[in-house]
Amino acid sequence: MPRGQAAQGGAERPRRDDGGGCGMLNLTQVETFVTVVDQGGFHEAARHLGVSQPTVTQHIKKLEADLARPLIVRRHGKATTTGHGAAFLPFARTLLTVAGRARAALYGRGLVIGASSNIGVYLLQPMVKAFAAALPEIGPVDVRIGSNPETADRLEASEIDIALMEWWDDRPGFDARVWREEPIVVIVPPDHPWAGQVSVDRRALLSEPLIGGEPGTGTARLLEKELGIVPADLKAGPQLGSTEAVKQAVRAGMGVSLTLQSAVRDEVAAGSLHALTIEKAPLAKSLYAILSDALPPASPARAFDGFLSRAA
Repeated sequence: MPRGQAAQGGAERPRRDDGGGCGMLNLTQVETFVTVVDQGGFHEAARHLGVSQPTVTQHIKKLEADLARPLIVRRHGKATTTGHGAAFLPFARTLLTVAGRARAALYGRGLVIGASSNIGVYLLQPMVKAFAAALPEIGPVDVRIGSNPETADRLEASEIDIALMEWWDDRPGFDARVWREEPIVVIVPPDHPWAGQVSVDRRALLSEPLIGGEPGTGTARLLEKELGIVPADLKAGPQLGSTEAVKQAVRAGMGVSLTLQSAVRDEVAAGSLHALTIEKAPLAKSLYAILSDALPPASPARAFDGFLSRAA
């Protein structure tokens, strides 16, 4: 019978060289693989896992057989990944993370919140403390802070239970809502000519270097949408990539910037920065809470979402 042809009365079976094994991956074997990589050897992995070295070897061989690819190479007593192993490693770590999250969700233990940088640094911490105090039965609350794209990817990979972000791209399978409208302010150093004002005319923004206003940024999109100011009309200041760096640049007199009001609350109180609104056009940024639409009403993530609604 020609190779690949279905046997009489049966369906054709998947070929292993067309994408590896067709069975479910064994998480114990996956954990062993990650441990070998992290510990740098089979002996070290066995000691770390509390099993015999032949058991570690057997796990790796079975995982390699299932994937039909070599994952680990041993040289001079050390173990390193092959090219296939290196490609598989981030997915292996995600599998273990998701498995842990699944067990926690099953038993209702703990909550993992993902937040974009500004929200995680300047807004979230008091809310987490208040939530943990109000509902101690939820268990430990962990926070993962990253960029908006990183946070969205973590949510989709089930590495976090709920995401708090400055935008959302409406990908399917999730419930998203605006949980807060955070004011946007213009910040200047205390010796700036605008420092004696409470607001500034939108046209005045065109006369100053704007830090963080380069095309494609959230600031540039907000200015164009709300004020009709296109990036080409702005004097672009340095591109710094973080709110803390922007604040330091403004204090040094390198330009002005727009930022979340909550991000400069301490500096304004201390007098190291001055915050203004924009005349006749106060700006605000919508902040989103996003979670899987499959979560039950009693889940910790739903409880935290409800807590945010009441606290807003």
